[in-house]
Amino acid sequence: MVSEETVDKMTSILVEFCERFYGWEASVAKLGKLSAPQLRTICVIGRNENIRMKDIADRMELTTGTVTVMIDRLQVMGLVERCRNESDRRSYKILLSEKGRKYYEEHRKRQRELVRKLANKVSDADRETCERVLMEFIHSI
Repeated sequence: MVSEETVDKMTSILVEFCERFYGWEASVAKLGKLSAPQLRTICVIGRNENIRMKDIADRMELTTGTVTVMIDRLQVMGLVERCRNESDRRSYKILLSEKGRKYYEEHRKRQRELVRKLANKVSDADRETCERVLMEFIHSI
């Protein structure tokens, strides 16, 4: 059984990590004149080709209406495109435009640079442990 003290410490560490990572993501988003949620949307679409609006909303834990407004803005910016979903004519699949794909790839490059910087600060064994623990956390959520 995990002690309350351990839970408190882990909570504090995880929250601080998430806040710092979110702050880093927000600063990267500003470089491209996007909000952090817009950047996050671009990343969800980039990792999931031809994703439906409802699936974006589910992955981001937002309402479909909120995501629709976000997609409208990203479409005006030339970063995403809507394509009729041939298997369900009532819905659209969302994909990155060429401009959006370039933006996504640049962001992924920056993410990889950050992870490389972080990974170089710890041993191989610690990196493997970190990967294993993070995957366990992901599967538990």
